[in-house]
Amino acid sequence: MVTARKQEETLQEVPLSVAAYDQELIERYDISDLSDIAKRTPNFTFSNNLGLFGGVPVVRGIGAPRTGGSASVGVFIDGIDTGNSSGINLQSFDVERIEVVRGPQSTLFGRGVLAGAINYVSRRPNLEKLEAEFSGEVAEHNLYRLEGRISGPVADGVAVSLAGQRRSFDGFYNNSFSGQDVGDSDSYSLIGGLRAKLGSENQGEVYLRLAYSKENIGQPAWHQVATNTQTGTLPNQRWYVGKLRGDSDLIAHNGDNYGQIDLEFYRAGLHFDYDFGGVTLASITSYNRAYQTQDTDIDFTRQPDIIAGTTLLGNFRSTLDVEIEDYSQELRLQSDNDGPLKWLVGGYYRKEDYRSLDFSPTAAQGSSSILAPTPNILTREIKTFGAFGSLSYEITDGLTLSQELRYSEDRISETSKPRAALVAGAFENKFTNVLPRTILEYQFSRDKMIYASVAKGNKPGGFNNSAGTGFSPVPDNLKAYNEEEMWVYEAGFKTSWLDRRLTLNASVFYIDWSDIQVNSQVIVGGFPVGITLNGGKARGTGFEAELRFQPDDHWDVYGGIGYSPIRILDYVDTRATNAGIKTDGKDQIAGTPDWTGNFGTIYSLPINDTATAFLQGDLNYRSTTYATEAGLAETGSKTTVDVQAGFKNGTVRAALYVNNLFDNRAIDSTRAYVNPSNYARTFIVQLPNPRQIGIRFSVKY
Repeated sequence: MVTARKQEETLQEVPLSVAAYDQELIERYDISDLSDIAKRTPNFTFSNNLGLFGGVPVVRGIGAPRTGGSASVGVFIDGIDTGNSSGINLQSFDVERIEVVRGPQSTLFGRGVLAGAINYVSRRPNLEKLEAEFSGEVAEHNLYRLEGRISGPVADGVAVSLAGQRRSFDGFYNNSFSGQDVGDSDSYSLIGGLRAKLGSENQGEVYLRLAYSKENIGQPAWHQVATNTQTGTLPNQRWYVGKLRGDSDLIAHNGDNYGQIDLEFYRAGLHFDYDFGGVTLASITSYNRAYQTQDTDIDFTRQPDIIAGTTLLGNFRSTLDVEIEDYSQELRLQSDNDGPLKWLVGGYYRKEDYRSLDFSPTAAQGSSSILAPTPNILTREIKTFGAFGSLSYEITDGLTLSQELRYSEDRISETSKPRAALVAGAFENKFTNVLPRTILEYQFSRDKMIYASVAKGNKPGGFNNSAGTGFSPVPDNLKAYNEEEMWVYEAGFKTSWLDRRLTLNASVFYIDWSDIQVNSQVIVGGFPVGITLNGGKARGTGFEAELRFQPDDHWDVYGGIGYSPIRILDYVDTRATNAGIKTDGKDQIAGTPDWTGNFGTIYSLPINDTATAFLQGDLNYRSTTYATEAGLAETGSKTTVDVQAGFKNGTVRAALYVNNLFDNRAIDSTRAYVNPSNYARTFIVQLPNPRQIGIRFSVKY
């Protein structure tokens, strides 16, 4: 079952492009984070994109082009917007199902779902019986992970659950300057649930989920790569042309005593559902609070302190404290019957408060080891209002027309107060939109259907208003950027064959995307300042197809392929043109591949009446991605193979695995960068996970 349209439907019945993983598949594929999902989902990739506060999901070539910008793919837990993907892996192990919905989902999910949505459906406490489970993992580079869960009834119609996770990892690489670990992490999380049935006939239910997680991450495994093309004598007249390569010997930094990222999350969700007989009332109330601290070396070199007058030119240290708090409320009233007419109406409100304090050292401190006594301060308030509804009618037997509509309003206000300023600069704007989706579907039989849809999505705009540049003379026309809009036209089919041993689903889509938010740069007071611009339009026609085949009871074959060649039009990367590099104005979106694909197989061999041995192999492919829309500096394509062998019975499962069997060392991502010491163009790269051998096990009661 999936709930991509706020109602329970089978995967083969829902007229959307959806990849879903239930508990059986999560265990079979050993899914523990968004990267594992991306390995098995066409047209979906996940990378931290060289961003410190969480990764960037990319669906159909659309993600978040600017690090720290608003998301284009929403991440939800039980339909509750998490704000971003930070910390999601620590609070997603206790899940019933994971759904990846491709295409704009704005009509029912709201903001931040321009390209798609990822919804984690949590495991509710068991009202019928006591259940317990324990699992763990041990792998190279001192990776240790332990998880446990217990759930069961405590009274008639009342049940509770408690789950916990502990994980530590030394990282794959070391600081070549000092030998200390790079990319190491240590984390733990707790999740509690309370579930109660209401009414004489159990027609109502209340579910409360509370979650807490904390993680410490070491200095990331990134390094600078010098340019290989120079068109002039100026520092910015340089570029890199060709495939960038990572080198672990170039990982060097000065952050051994401070290089770390601390993440702490509190999440609460309260769900109430009541069936009045043909009509159901649903309420979702949420509260989230996040504390995020970054204290890292951001020139990614061992360069010592270099001070020229009032300017710090070496050993750059970034120290940023961020607090994010949000509250949301959703109310829905929807039909609950088997008739030809189905409807839904609802309202939504969300308020988010963001505050960051930047204590990064400057030349005034005389050393990067001394933090600034007064911070740059940036605050942001976002209020989101939404009213939405859907109407679905079965015109004739098997032919159904659905119309969805949402009115969305985002009110965004920001203040920026650099440490030297006496007063804060203030910016505010309101973005409104009407977001429709129309779906026509025809169900030939229980096992075969076709559909076509037209949907509109949006992503709100914002301000070029970082605390360090809020008072810099950025031209007025660049201080704000507009929201993005997208129309997606899609058609697809879902089929099952051979007594449902073969499942084949596919969809084709055309994307019309306008006012794209892209990275750019302006010179302010002689210094380069990164900003966001609306970069024009993009177009693309693509497809995705997924297959699962079970030739017999022991053999399972699965795979998928995705193609999303999204090209930005009428936009030229000024960073490249300033370097003397010419582009054709039709360029691939930065950080997104054209092709993705996966193939896997599992073969099971019975040992006795209760135990089975299994052998599994998975291949994952993505085509090259580029550092910028100039399309010159690239990661190169990447293919990885994961294998595992193990056994399982009714209660125990154990497996020996090898990830990245052939030790492919192609870099994961790259980004254009400016060397702080001389403002010359460079690039930074994220080193990949090398081959890793480990053991996973689980015990269920």
